[in-house]
Amino acid sequence: MQFTLEKPKNFSFSACLQFLNRGYDECLYAVDATAVRRLIRLKSGLAFLAVSDNKQSQKLCISLEKIDQNTEISEQDIRQSKDYICDWFDLERDLSDFYQLLKQHSPTRDFPQKYCGLRLMGIVDLFEALCWCVIGQQINLTFAHKIKTRLVHRYGDKLSRNKQEYYAFPSPQVLLKAKREDLVAMQFSKQKINYLLNISQAFCDNVLDKKQLLQHDKASQMAQLTAIKGIGPWTANYVCMKSLRDMTCIAYGDTGLSSALHQHFATVKKPDKNTIDTLFQPFAGWESYLNFYLWRSLSE
Repeated sequence: MQFTLEKPKNFSFSACLQFLNRGYDECLYAVDATAVRRLIRLKSGLAFLAVSDNKQSQKLCISLEKIDQNTEISEQDIRQSKDYICDWFDLERDLSDFYQLLKQHSPTRDFPQKYCGLRLMGIVDLFEALCWCVIGQQINLTFAHKIKTRLVHRYGDKLSRNKQEYYAFPSPQVLLKAKREDLVAMQFSKQKINYLLNISQAFCDNVLDKKQLLQHDKASQMAQLTAIKGIGPWTANYVCMKSLRDMTCIAYGDTGLSSALHQHFATVKKPDKNTIDTLFQPFAGWESYLNFYLWRSLSE
């Protein structure tokens, strides 16, 4: 099944692909010069999704294939796929006001040109986003991707296409049944194993649910998330930004953000919360995007 999506103003598919393909051994999607492909879960089952750019028009080209060959693609499948892509690429947001704010401040004046059209790439699956935060705690990104790959390859769904293997992140129900000794063999610490299982249990018990959380304000979202052992303020803030799409998030205490602020705003190497709040205040309502662009600047 082929269909299209309108590209919004201030959107660059190539800039988004560059972000997705920034050098880590990502196991949940494959990127080449023209497209990104991944396995996703729809209500009706697994589907293979490919997103590419039509440079001759203001449209993204979408290819959707159901894994179960005995079922046809429904209107609901197409609608859910479109929603997934819009969420993943943050397509429904107008960045015009944000770019105007960036241009008004000398430390960020060149950001709209450098990162023109880059969207805050999300993690649509809230469970995946939370697990990723746990996996990445106190280790570097390269190693975090390695142990995530081990987890996904062991417990995630798999599809082979054109000599390429694609995986979907494990479901909470599957991960909850994982044996501790197997997770230890993958180099997960005892603490991380407990956290992953706590989060899996919360989803299986419907204590955490993305649709339900989206009905609440950020304070309530943070409270519900941090009530689960293993989800601290940094993790809750990160998933509010990347999965729940709150635009007012700042990753306090994040080493990458501290480095970027030191580089662009000449702060001390570890600025305190008051300093960060003062710097972010002119960008009120766009804190998440500023945080994301500052992170992106570290790869320059």
